[in-house]
Amino acid sequence: MRHAWIRWRWLRRSVYNAERFPPFFKICLSREGFGSSKGRTLIWGKFRRVTLSIFPPLCRFLQNKYQLQGGCVSCGASCKLLFQCPHWDESSHLCSVYEDRPNICRFFPITPGDIKDRTLVLPEKECGFKFSKE
Repeated sequence: MRHAWIRWRWLRRSVYNAERFPPFFKICLSREGFGSSKGRTLIWGKFRRVTLSIFPPLCRFLQNKYQLQGGCVSCGASCKLLFQCPHWDESSHLCSVYEDRPNICRFFPITPGDIKDRTLVLPEKECGFKFSKE
């Protein structure tokens, strides 16, 4: 019984990840993507986070190495890196798939670079997370 539940959860997370591909590729090919310095930084950061999130033990190791502290303040900046996530609800400031969110969301931020990317998107509001070592 438990294995079936895990399989469905994995399938739902895969669908949530797949929903992000079309807007990602569209923005990459626009002026805001590869056409700008900020866009290239955010594209590289998203690629790095996707790659790292495939390996949860590595994510936890890096978070411990850089001494992650704090918590989310629900500002939505991490949900708007390069493009807005389709599951971010602007009115409630909550994720509609929070319980089944993909690993890229689950482990954000992984390294200090993630906080820098987040600050590019929403510089006027401070992130609740911080790293003691950089």
